[in-house]
Amino acid sequence: MRHLFVFLSLLAGSCSQLSADSKPNVFLILADDLGWSDLGCYGGEIATPNLDGLAKDGLQFHQFYNSARCSPSRAAILTGLHPHQAGFPNLSGTLSSHAATIPEVLQPQGYRCTMVGKWHLNEKHPPTERGFDEFYGMLGGFNSCWQEDPFYTRWPVGRMKRVYEQGKFYATDVFADYAIDFIGDGKSGNPWFQYLAFNAPHFPLHAPESAIAKYESLYFQKGWDVIRTERLERQHKLGLLPSGVKLTPRAVEPANKFNGQTGWADKEIPAWESLPEDRRHDLARRMAVYAAMVDLMDQAIGRVLAHLKTTGHFENTLIFFLSDNGACAEWDPYGFDKKSGPQNMLHVGEDLKSVGGPDSYISYGSGWANACNTPWRLFKHYNHEGGVRTPCIVHWPAGMKTKGRTPGPGYITDFMPTICAVTGATYPLERAGQAILPQEGISLVPAMNGEPLAKRNIYIEHEGNRSVRDGDWKLVSIEGKPWELYNLAVDPTEMNDLQNQEPQRTRAMSDAWTAWADRCMVTTKAKAEKPTAALAIPQIAQRLLTIQCDVSTDAKQGVILAHGGNQNGYALHLKDGHVIYTVRINGIATAITAPSTISGKFAVKATLGAGGEMALSINEQIVTSGKAAGLIPQQPIDDLSIGEDTKTAVGDYESPNKLKGTVSNVRIGSP
Repeated sequence: MRHLFVFLSLLAGSCSQLSADSKPNVFLILADDLGWSDLGCYGGEIATPNLDGLAKDGLQFHQFYNSARCSPSRAAILTGLHPHQAGFPNLSGTLSSHAATIPEVLQPQGYRCTMVGKWHLNEKHPPTERGFDEFYGMLGGFNSCWQEDPFYTRWPVGRMKRVYEQGKFYATDVFADYAIDFIGDGKSGNPWFQYLAFNAPHFPLHAPESAIAKYESLYFQKGWDVIRTERLERQHKLGLLPSGVKLTPRAVEPANKFNGQTGWADKEIPAWESLPEDRRHDLARRMAVYAAMVDLMDQAIGRVLAHLKTTGHFENTLIFFLSDNGACAEWDPYGFDKKSGPQNMLHVGEDLKSVGGPDSYISYGSGWANACNTPWRLFKHYNHEGGVRTPCIVHWPAGMKTKGRTPGPGYITDFMPTICAVTGATYPLERAGQAILPQEGISLVPAMNGEPLAKRNIYIEHEGNRSVRDGDWKLVSIEGKPWELYNLAVDPTEMNDLQNQEPQRTRAMSDAWTAWADRCMVTTKAKAEKPTAALAIPQIAQRLLTIQCDVSTDAKQGVILAHGGNQNGYALHLKDGHVIYTVRINGIATAITAPSTISGKFAVKATLGAGGEMALSINEQIVTSGKAAGLIPQQPIDDLSIGEDTKTAVGDYESPNKLKGTVSNVRIGSP
């Protein structure tokens, strides 16, 4: 099929323009390696009153997902794309020129955009190259919390830095200082977006002695087995988990190049009481430093929140809080010390008090990570719930109609469409002359209004670890191992693998994951293709649609346009000379048919309204109308086809199906 000319115009953000006074400020707070159950509002014993308060007066997600690792999650959060599309299939990469960041989208709306904290999206390209007006923090992934130079820098170059006395620098506190500085006194009149990305509680674990002392005896006396049991009990009381959910066995961390050297590959975490007393003291100290970091992060957030209240920003500031991945098990139950490579050092006596100080560089190990992810399986790196389920809190007094707990599920690609929706910003078609990939997420606004989120699958991949969630069903695998299938509605802790009992479901979900991986640059096939091949595809999920094109044909059968397949999408096709417009939602097709036949040259226009209202026009005259179930709920896997449909059929026709003729002047957008 020869396409004479194709115009694709899409207004991806469908909200009306807002005045500067009514536009909300947006405050996105990210923790680093925080476990799902660490906060008090998620069952933890660590003191987090400020975040607990946001959860109580806002929206707390039970089921929210990240991308299993630091940089991939950060890239997805800032762009609304899957990590591979955004340029970060793993820890190394550069933000793609075919991706737009949240600040780049908000700046045309008059937003002042600042960032404080951990960038970790390529040290050669600071945040000020991707839309941020001001930055203070570290460009890399992890450094000392005690030493400013050379790790923590100010951008643009030449901006003034705060001066801290010797021994007074502690990164978490300093981040709060700069966050407050960048927000200012609130008198400028411009709305703002701030991304506050803590490096707490990522290793190296560092905290002041006074904060560590608050927790050290607690963790020595109870150990990880009791802590896990108590956290689960609190989760039941809070209503975070069904009463029947039981504690999973102590984790077995899959073999990797580090635990293989320490002798812990594929071995179960030991019982706390089985450990020698000196080892328990060492491990309790490590966890106490970790808990102190979380506690101090909450205090720092509290200082910023107090500033928002003092300056009158608090009520109209949309606040998000989440973690970039699950708790970190590196590298075995005893953790690691940088001084000894992958080996663990046992700290005893006076040396024990050095742990957490400026001269130490330690992690807390898989035993405590298992507790911090209570009740889930596995950790950061992996796609089982312990690696990818994140605490997520949303708070906005002036704009949210509901508060409390919501199941979701949500995913980190959802921040971009949500922020576009509430600010009136338009997701762009291009950036610096480069076409931009369509958004992959959905808006969280329905959840903020007490309504269910649009149904869609959630796909994740990191270093060969894979998963797809379809409703309550989750297909997941560890690198190089077979798929496992779980029904999360009855088995949220992934203990009963059903893939042998459900071979058809397993195959269908595996095929869906493969199709996603091919489309989103995960597989070798996708990486070999030019990314521009998918750049012209409009975002149609949860959008009002106007679909227009010119047709020249003498054929009586054939597909004019098709976007989607047998689950979700729309199509225009000819059948016996009649133009038929089909909208398919969750597998159910609604079709309206032009009453008269037509051939030769003609113009077609089809629309889809907020309530599912469908209308079909031929040569600028409405010829028929109907009503679908609503808007198309999720972005289809099958991309837009013009003059043909070569994949699963949206409408009542056999596929593959081609039209003999030409389709030109295609325009797809929001009215």
